Amino acid sequence: MPPTRLARLATLIAPLLGAAAPAGADVGGSVSLQTDARERGMSYSGEKPGAQLGLAWDGDAGWYAGAQLAHARFVQHRGARLLAYGGRVVELALGLDGEAGVIAQAFENVSRYDYQEVYIGLLGERWNVRLYHSPNYYGSGQRSLYGEFNLRWPVAAGVGLMGHVGVLRGQGASSVYTEAHGPTRVDLRAGASWQVGESCELQLAWVSASRGGPYTWADSPRRRRVVLGATATF
Repeated sequence: MPPTRLARLATLIAPLLGAAAPAGADVGGSVSLQTDARERGMSYSGEKPGAQLGLAWDGDAGWYAGAQLAHARFVQHRGARLLAYGGRVVELALGLDGEAGVIAQAFENVSRYDYQEVYIGLLGERWNVRLYHSPNYYGSGQRSLYGEFNLRWPVAAGVGLMGHVGVLRGQGASSVYTEAHGPTRVDLRAGASWQVGESCELQLAWVSASRGGPYTWADSPRRRRVVLGATATF
């Protein structure tokens, strides 16, 4: 069987990042395992355990790029999920950076969910704020705005607390999902992280999400979940 579009893209990610990295640039990767892979409060793994492979490149003058490959399980479709991103960070003041970039997501066997976003943000030492915009979020026919605030706070050697709040708002042509529950969704995440050795981190988090927003697949019956995850970097 010939390789799929996503499989061909995935095999190109690593050599392209390596070839593009000039002297002094950093190329790294990560492998993550989660008991339930969730993004913005929504499970894209069918509330089952999921794994994710990531590659990242940090260049000169604040430029960066990367990609993440995972398996997505929707109600009637499943297959690879490829996320690619790129952007730039610039220093605004002592301890404060600004950033801007673009994200593209592609889904195997359900290409109508493919979408792109642009984002801007502010980065502090232990926090960040970002605002994302998509002209056609998850193929819903709606424009979207998503704002998020993230906080990580060290409490002991190798131990930290983390928090997240996000608000997603759909605009434009309405869908059945939006009409039933409204165009806005709020998601929350709170938990703790433990550093294991030099290259592994464990996370335990409580995740919650309201109903609504510009989504086109059925809502998860479990809108509140405790998620355990582990990430190894290389």
